[in-house]
Amino acid sequence: MRDRSAPAHRRGNARPPASRLGALHAGSAPPLVFPRRACRDGAERAAVTKRNARRRGFTLLEALLALLLATVLFAGIALYTGSWAGQWQRITLLGARQDIAATVLDRMVEEIEAALPLLVVDGADVRGTFEGDAGQVTFVRPALGFEPRAGLDRVAYLGGAIDGERAIMRLRRNYGVEAGSGGEDLPLMRGDAALQLSYAGPDGAFTESWSGMRRLPWLIRIEISGTTPRPWRQVAYARPRAELPASCATAEEADECLRLMRETP
Repeated sequence: MRDRSAPAHRRGNARPPASRLGALHAGSAPPLVFPRRACRDGAERAAVTKRNARRRGFTLLEALLALLLATVLFAGIALYTGSWAGQWQRITLLGARQDIAATVLDRMVEEIEAALPLLVVDGADVRGTFEGDAGQVTFVRPALGFEPRAGLDRVAYLGGAIDGERAIMRLRRNYGVEAGSGGEDLPLMRGDAALQLSYAGPDGAFTESWSGMRRLPWLIRIEISGTTPRPWRQVAYARPRAELPASCATAEEADECLRLMRETP
C-alpha cells in the first residue's frame, strides 16, 4: 500500500515539479511566490488611495473660514502697525522741533553773551542799549555776517509772524552812523513755538523786564516752548561777557564812565 502522506515525487516513480527541477539544475534559489493575502492588501491600499484622492481639496465652507481668519489676522497686523507708525511719527516730529529749538537757543546765547554795555547820553538822560521784556530782547553787539565788516549791529529776538505763520524772528539793523539802516529779518523757527525771557541782576532775582538800565543783566533766562505734538520746552541761560563799555578803559573817561555805571537811572 502506498504511503500517500509522502510528497508526490517520493511516491513511486513520480518526478519533482518542473519548477523544482529548474531550480535544482540552475543551482539557484527557487523563484519568489507572493501569497494571495499580500495581493489582497495591495488592492485594498490602492482602493483607499483612490478614495482619498477623491476627497482631497477644500469645501466652500472651509475656504470661507480660511478667508475670514486671514482677514482678521491682517486687520490686527494693520491696526498694530498703524498705531506704531503714528507714534513713531509723533516722536520724530517732537525730536525735530526740539532740535530746532536747541539750535535757536545756542545762537541766542552766543549773541547775547557778546552784547556790549553801551551808554546813550542825551543831555541828562543816560541809558543803556540793552532793552528786554518777556517776549523780546534788543541789544548791540559787534558786527557779524557772512562777510567781514566793521561796526556794530542792533539785534533783536522776538516772536513774530512770517507769511501769516507764527515764528521766532531775528532782526538785525546797522548801528551807529547809519542807525536803523541795512540788515535783515530772519525767521529762525516757524510754527507752534513761543519765546519767553526773564532777566536777573547781581542779586539773582529774575524779572520779566529790563529797561532803562545802564548795566547789562547779570543773567538772562531764555525759554522756547510749544504744544505740538505734545507740550515741550527748552531752556538756556546767557551771561554777557562784558560788564563795562570799552570807553572805560581810557584814562580820560575812566572816572566818568565808572561814575555813570555806578549811578542808577
